[in-house]
Parts: sequence; structure tokens; C-alpha cells
Amino acid sequence: MSAEAGRSDRLRVLVLGGTGVFGGRLCRLLAGDPLIDLTTGARDGARAELMAAELGIAALTFDWRRDLDRVLAGRRFDVLVHVAGPFQGQAYEVPEICIRHGVHYLDLADDRAFVCGIDRLDAAAKEAGVLVCSGASTAPALTSAVLEQALHDGLAVERVSFGIVPGNDAPRGRALMEAILSGAGKPIADQPGRRVWGSPRRLAVPGLGRRWMAACALPEPTLFRQRFGVADTYAGAGLELSVLHFGLWLLALPVGIGLVKTLKPAVPPLAWVADRLRTFGTDRGGLRIDLEGKGERRSWSLIAEGGDGPFVPATPAAALVRKLARGDVVQRGAMPCVGLLSLAEIAREWRQAHLRIASGWGEDGASFQPSLYRRVLGAAYGEMSEAGQRLHDGVVSKWTGRCSVDGATNLAGRALAALFALPPAVDDAPIEVEFVVRGGRETWVRRVGGRTMRSRQYIGLRRPEGWIVEQFGPLAFDLRVPVKDGRLELVMAGMRFAGIPLPRFCWPLITAVEAEEEGRFRFDVEIGLPWIGRLVRYRGFLTGR
Repeated sequence: MSAEAGRSDRLRVLVLGGTGVFGGRLCRLLAGDPLIDLTTGARDGARAELMAAELGIAALTFDWRRDLDRVLAGRRFDVLVHVAGPFQGQAYEVPEICIRHGVHYLDLADDRAFVCGIDRLDAAAKEAGVLVCSGASTAPALTSAVLEQALHDGLAVERVSFGIVPGNDAPRGRALMEAILSGAGKPIADQPGRRVWGSPRRLAVPGLGRRWMAACALPEPTLFRQRFGVADTYAGAGLELSVLHFGLWLLALPVGIGLVKTLKPAVPPLAWVADRLRTFGTDRGGLRIDLEGKGERRSWSLIAEGGDGPFVPATPAAALVRKLARGDVVQRGAMPCVGLLSLAEIAREWRQAHLRIASGWGEDGASFQPSLYRRVLGAAYGEMSEAGQRLHDGVVSKWTGRCSVDGATNLAGRALAALFALPPAVDDAPIEVEFVVRGGRETWVRRVGGRTMRSRQYIGLRRPEGWIVEQFGPLAFDLRVPVKDGRLELVMAGMRFAGIPLPRFCWPLITAVEAEEEGRFRFDVEIGLPWIGRLVRYRGFLTGR
């Protein structure tokens, strides 16, 4: 019986390991899709039921190693997504069971041997009329989509180098830790002279800065050579904290010289150490891919902020499930997840889920999309005025208009206003605002009344959704940005000087509103201090050019 024969009007999807780090996020991405009937499957019934109640999906409690054949024999599912790793050393029992019961199979594996060997099931999968696809994750689905886009754009790619660098706050499930440690120090097949977690390199990701990465046994070197003729591929990953990164490098050395067989038994103590150091890192991670050929070079990067990085590996699988639900996948057989998804289809997943993830081509992140405010506001972005959306989309980098300025009300206020280069009082003056975007951050340069005010806006570390940070020199302000009736407000929520939090009585009094009037973007901003009063108020309009 094929998957199509048992299909109802909605695609019935079972996520195996659906309460784990990546499985849970995949369920969150797919929940609510009208074309998908979603079930999370796990051994922990309490966690599964809790997730099901929260997302409005079904839950199924069972041990997949023992009961999967029985579960699929009930003909309840059209697609199974296997997220219950680790895949290192795992056999192909799950996809074989899926083939036997006519169920499409996808997984989030990134192990070279597992992903590259999946085609051994090709004949059986074609006979059953199902798709068996391994690696519907960052590696190799997303990385290969970037390569295919570069090839489509005319770059004759000869070399590829990429690194995946998650934030230190990223959750570390046992399966993920086992996957990392089980191969550390071992030679990488088809990569002469390279060992897992060896060959360290520095990687500069726009918006993240420079981080270390090390070679990993990922599928890309083999797949890129076989599918695209790319002879040289460096596939790496890194830990944000240098002490953890090089600590693992040192621990892998005895494996490399044969003194220790594997670091897998060290998972519990190393997980304990990593958890103790969690607060010393950030919730910001990313990915950079460099492609070279015929004297040309292109780079594509991604940054994930606000703790949204663990969603990235789940987005290709979500995109592929949706394509199956729409009937847009005609391929049948067993294959790695290469050529099944475009870069745009994968990126659409984090955009429609309103995740704080941005990506783009270039060395400095100037082309990153979605824009900063789209990521900060999420679904509320569409509630802003059209003029506000045009300004915050960052398509037009320079806006001009007119404004009036009310100055400080006393001598102390005027002195402080001059210190911070706030504009002087004027009834009607030209104003120019220039936006410079780099690495997911925006620099605002405001010129009015002969004064220039410069600030940076960005997503702060460990900040809730709907918050933004605006920084003037050493002063940084946490701002909530609620939207109501088309108006965006900036509301004080915190303040720091040189990174040190300041008590509430030090906070300035800020009233800031953005709105639309007669088709133009209008602003009204007033800044004051307790016991001193107003420092400046400026209001007017801007038009893009």
C-alpha cells in the first residue's frame, strides 16, 4: 500500500522524537498547517501530551526501537520524520519499516555514513512508491541549497568551506552530545589528513564576529563531489566558547593516536561542565558558507538570535513536509536531501514562523533579510502603518523630511543636551535619517539643526520577543516595541552603561511614537530625565528617496 493510497485530505505526519531539541521545534513549525495532521511521538508520555495540548496536535507514546513496526502497521500515517538520533552507527531499520508499510520517510541526520548510504534503499523505496530522504536539515539540505543557488547564478564553484557555529545557550540533548563526542578524534572518510574536531580554522560570521570551527564528518564533501563535481569541501562546526572548543580538541587527541577508542562515555561529565558554562556564552549562532571558483568568490551567511538557532536544522524538514502535503514532490526512491528544496523554500520557513533568523549573500551582512524590525516584531509587523513598514524594511537607506525641535527646559537640561549632541530648538528644519545595515544590526544617523545623532539598534542578548536595544555610545536602552492601531511605540524596559545594568531611577523618560499621516511616515520623540525634565522633543515627517 503506497502513502498516497492511505492518504486523506490532510497529510498524516508522525514526528519520531517529537519532544526532543529538534523534533519539538519541527512540531512547532508544522502545527497549525491546514494540510497537515500532525502527531508527536515519544517515549515520555507526559512530555508528549503536554506538547500536544499546547500545539493542538496529537500525541503517541511508544518506544520506536521496539514498537514502530506495530504503529505503522495501523496505516495511520503517510509520512514519518525521524528525529530520534543520534544517527552515528545507526542502521536503516526505521526507513526499512517505513518502506514496508508504504510511508514516506524523512530524517534530520547529518552523519556522513548514514546520509550518503541511504541510497542503498533506493530500489525498495521506488517499488513501494515512497520517498526516503536523509539529511533534511542544515547539513546537507541547507548547505546544498546555497551551493545550488550559487551555481544557478553562474559561479563555477571549485571549492566550498563552511562552518556551523551555534550559540553557547543552545540546548544540548543527549543525542546531540553523543553525536559530537562519538566521532571526535577519528579520521574522516574521503578527507585525507583530517580528523573529526581537528583542522581548526577561524570563521567570521557577519553579526557574530570571529569564532573557531573544526572539521566534522558531515556529508557535504562526499555529496558535493558526487553531485556537483566540487573537489574540495571543508565542512566544520564550532563551539562558541574557546575553552569548550579547544577543550574538546585536546580530549580528541588521545582518540587520534589510538589511546582511547571513543569519547562517548564522557557525555555525562562533559554535559555537566558545558551546562555550568552556559551563561558565559550567548543565544546567538550562525552559519557561513564560502564558495570559490575561476577567480570568483561568494559568501552566504545566516545568523540566529534570541535563542532561535535550534530551529534552523528543522526548517528543511518542515519545508519538505509541506511540499509533500501540497503534492509538489514527485521524486520517489531513497536519496540524500539534495536538489529537493531551494534556498528560498527553506528560508520561507523561518520567515513565516517569525523567527529571529536572518540570512543573505555578502561579506558584511548588508543584504540580510528579513529586516531587523520584521524579526523583532514578528506577526505584529503587518499591523504597522504602510509608511512604517516601508521605512523599517530597509530597502531605502536614506530618508528626508522636516521636523520641529523643542529644547531643554532648564540650564542642566541644556548642558546635557549639548553633551549628547541633541538638536537645538527650531520651529522648522530639514531632517535626514540614514540607515546603515551590517550583520543584522542597523546604524541610524540622524542629521537635524546642524547636529548629528548616531545610534545602533539590534536584538539584545537573551531579550524577549518584541524587544530591541538602541545604543548611544556606552549607553544601551532596552525598548519594548508594541504596535497598536498602526502606531509603533518605544517603551523603556531597561538601561545599561558599558554593559552594567542601571537602576530604574536612572532611566530617562522616553515617549516615542511612529505613525502614518497623509501617506507619510511621522515621528514624535521626547526624551527627558527624572528631576531635570525634558532634554529634547523632535517631531515631523520623513519620506524615502
